[in-house]
Amino acid sequence: MGCSDYFAGRIFSGIGEGGFYVSIYARRFKEALGIVPYPGTLNLRLEDPSSFSSCLRAFPSLRVPPPEIPGARLGGVLVYGVELRAAPDLLVFLVRPEITVYRDDVAELLSEVHLRSSLGLEDGDRVEFRLRSL
Repeated sequence: MGCSDYFAGRIFSGIGEGGFYVSIYARRFKEALGIVPYPGTLNLRLEDPSSFSSCLRAFPSLRVPPPEIPGARLGGVLVYGVELRAAPDLLVFLVRPEITVYRDDVAELLSEVHLRSSLGLEDGDRVEFRLRSL
């Protein structure tokens, strides 16, 4: 599988912390990406995590630095452009926090809109996406 091919994953409900962290980083995302993100991510369990990880290592990303909050241990977030097969014109990003509970088999997608409701998605649905330049 090449890095310009579509990758696929199945939607799953996360641990419920995405909204909290997206809210904390919202100003940084606005500065770096030009969007006010929906407070949460769409989580995908990848079908081919090893190929995807190889592509991420070779693909250009943008590092969003952590906000400075006294007493908090926060890491940066690597951001990649993403194109959804079902909605190619929708502005979507893949976020890879430097500190996370997820392994490499999970992709977290970020957008201005609530992706689940905007695209009529629910747990178990298959989503195809590919990496794109920022």
